[in-house]
Amino acid sequence: MFTLANKTAIVTGGASGIGLAIAKRFIAAGARVLVADRSTVGAAVVTAMGAEFFRADVAREEQIAAMFEAAWKSFGRVDVLVNNAGIQPLGVGFEQLTGELLGRTLDVNVNGVAFGIKYAGRLLADRGRVINLASFAGMIGTPGGAAYSTSKAAVIHLTKLGAIELAPRGITVNAISPGTILTPAVTDIPDNPEIAFITRRTPLGRLGRPEEVGALAQFLASDEAAYITGQNIAIDGGLTAGWTEYDLVPPANIQDGRWVDAP
Repeated sequence: MFTLANKTAIVTGGASGIGLAIAKRFIAAGARVLVADRSTVGAAVVTAMGAEFFRADVAREEQIAAMFEAAWKSFGRVDVLVNNAGIQPLGVGFEQLTGELLGRTLDVNVNGVAFGIKYAGRLLADRGRVINLASFAGMIGTPGGAAYSTSKAAVIHLTKLGAIELAPRGITVNAISPGTILTPAVTDIPDNPEIAFITRRTPLGRLGRPEEVGALAQFLASDEAAYITGQNIAIDGGLTAGWTEYDLVPPANIQDGRWVDAP
């Protein structure tokens, strides 16, 4: 069940964090994987686990095209594209926002997904899969998210547009919106206050694991998910379901479990 045998995949930003977990999961499920990453730091890890490595900056359209060409050269086809690469400038509100920061965030997080969908439409196999990594921060208002939250909200909408345009070829396009996940982007920040904050406010009372996001990506990449498209699936421990705390005093109209109309 949920096998990826005989399938090939590209995972952008797959040399660390969530992308690495997805690539590992795909390989374990039988897929051949090309990991595209801007940094070569994780290249050895990628090749050691049996994937191919290609250096690419997804903010540049020509490098996305080259990434697809490399995968075609290695595999002869591409069945799955995971648009995972992104940057995370959280903690920056409108007062601190600069054109340079906003531009770079949109270039990587939005343009990378948009051009990924473009070339998936040209080069992905029929009945293929596109999986975009968005974020819970693109679903709800988050202070300090002027650049990042905006970019992830755009990813969610690009997913819907891509699903409509690629549907005639049976290609599905879906988004995954993780909550706060235990990746180096979170754990490498000394005394990161986000960890306690999210733990306290998440209904399941903990942060997520990269492997859990990888499992969801595997399902969306599988044949069993063929009728799911244009969707954004939150994997956040219930964070976007609503508040875990809301101090209220029942009105006087409620008496003994009944509503009593005012006279």
